[in-house]
Amino acid sequence: MKNNLLFHKTKVSLIRWYVSIFSGVITLGAFLVYEAIAHAHYVTINQELKTVTSALHNSFKPLLNEPNQLEDKIKNIITDLCLVDNKCLRDYRKNQLITPQKYFFHFFGLSENLIAISGIETDIIPLNKYQQELITFKDKKGIRYRQITILLHTTNNQEWGYLQIGRSLEDFDNYVANIRILLLLGLPVLIIIVIFASYYLADKAMQPLSLAYEQKSQFSSDVAHELRTPLASIKVTLDSVLLTDNLTIKDSQETLEIIYRQNQRLINIVNDLLMLNKLDNRQSSLDIITEKYKKYINLIDIINDLVEECGYLAVENKINLSAQILTNKKESFIRGNEEEIYRLITNLIINAIQNTPVNGEVTIYLDSDKKDLIIKIKDTGIGISKEEQKLIFNRFYRVDKARNRNNGSCGLGLAMVDAIVINHAGKIMVESEENRGSVFTVYLPKIISS
Repeated sequence: MKNNLLFHKTKVSLIRWYVSIFSGVITLGAFLVYEAIAHAHYVTINQELKTVTSALHNSFKPLLNEPNQLEDKIKNIITDLCLVDNKCLRDYRKNQLITPQKYFFHFFGLSENLIAISGIETDIIPLNKYQQELITFKDKKGIRYRQITILLHTTNNQEWGYLQIGRSLEDFDNYVANIRILLLLGLPVLIIIVIFASYYLADKAMQPLSLAYEQKSQFSSDVAHELRTPLASIKVTLDSVLLTDNLTIKDSQETLEIIYRQNQRLINIVNDLLMLNKLDNRQSSLDIITEKYKKYINLIDIINDLVEECGYLAVENKINLSAQILTNKKESFIRGNEEEIYRLITNLIINAIQNTPVNGEVTIYLDSDKKDLIIKIKDTGIGISKEEQKLIFNRFYRVDKARNRNNGSCGLGLAMVDAIVINHAGKIMVESEENRGSVFTVYLPKIISS
């Protein structure tokens, strides 16, 4: 995997995609967060300004008697009010350096002349009586303000003049600037985290592909090895025959028998591979199985048949093969593929016989619980080590001691058993001790009788 250029390029490409997508999403998210915060504060300021404007309008109306004339009572509401003709304007501006405020108030007469000011010192925008919506402007110091102009009325509902009310946006601009700096500083950190996370995710994403690639390579190598052995045997036999000048009928018969056996071995390997491929392509879902397979299978009948069929192999290997049925026939039904169930139990029986020494025993048990039928194949054979128990269901894997037995096995039997069990929504377990035998236990969902 590490040395494979294709996988390396794919991994790098994945990292690039992850970094690009996540960085883009984070950047867009940061921008949207910034805009949302800024907009929320901006709306709050607008609402605040409108509220102040409405409150002042209602407060001033009872105090304004004549147009263009400010009553002294106004100072009860705006304490630092200063008429433009008075000297207090200069003092007021000096005072702002000591006690800054957020708002300014500019009073204009009906002839658009400035009458009085109050609040913070800022540039005075010439009155435009037709522009009475919220506006934003910037003074000579670069400070932004939000301003609204309203028409004031006297107590008898005459037009008095105009009032410009403005609010400094300096605190708002400082706040959003801090948010902007925080996001700009945080983005590179987040992108660095994204790069490391992308590397990790790409590595995790490539692991199944790497494993599949390695398994495919190993599978191809194992298939080639298994096919090469019988083919090499056939070639050696034929080469020997071709070099023989006087070939007798007996020699010809022996040669044909060797070729037949090796050819049969090739056929068995190919058939096993085809069945494994078919099992791999099927989903291991009980619902699908019950829809696909409509046949009810009686495991008692199958086990009795297989004890009889495998009896010759047991006798040949001097093994005592027997069965013990611990459940009644009514509760011995499952739903599935009969051919595959035959293959499942056959493979387990043959595996037990081949790995049991002379005068040993192989016993098949059939029992049931509330949900499952339980098949146990127990032998007194060579046993399997703890380390190898994790590997015996891998394709082409053979326990070393079993390899030394010239039984013609290609290591696909238990792999096929495992695949069949999975495709029938069951499970398989193995218990074994070296030189003390093994017990293979298969659980298959039974048909619950109503």
